[in-house]
Amino acid sequence: MIDELREYQFTEQAWERYWQLFQTCCLPIRGNDYGALLGMWQEQVDNCIYFSHLWRYQSFDERTRLRAELGKVKAWREAFLPQAAPLVSRQFLQLLNPRSEVELCKARFVHSYRCATGTASAVIDRIHRSVDASGQPCCGVWTTEFSDPNQVLVMTAGAQTPLSTLEAAVSIESRRIEPLMARCS
Repeated sequence: MIDELREYQFTEQAWERYWQLFQTCCLPIRGNDYGALLGMWQEQVDNCIYFSHLWRYQSFDERTRLRAELGKVKAWREAFLPQAAPLVSRQFLQLLNPRSEVELCKARFVHSYRCATGTASAVIDRIHRSVDASGQPCCGVWTTEFSDPNQVLVMTAGAQTPLSTLEAAVSIESRRIEPLMARCS
């Protein structure tokens, strides 16, 4: 199983137009036929809006096949993409390997652990032990397949990072995200 986290940056004005287009055009075209939508979040930093959505696939090969099929859909190519592309200031995506059960209903923070080469698995073990000991719920834990194979992403309901005391070789960046939709099990 593999998850794809897609992030887009918008101006405030472009975001309003894009969000309407996403709801009325993109989601009806995609549905869950081209990956299962697990959640959507937004974050505002100064005058920029960041929009993230998380999709699940059975494998990287399935993702590749479904994205190719989506590219063949006339409404995707002719109705959504030509209107959406000019509104996007920046696009970034990551392929993620789920390392825990994912329960995104309460996800309000995303914590990015940038680990020293080869230490991501050990950091995840420490995160799981910390979560178990504290009882602090964790909404999801992933290793990054790419772009950074030494990154761990954690989504939580609370602002506190599950593991805040780490060796100097690991940096942690936390961001508050506002849910737009999250699939609950």
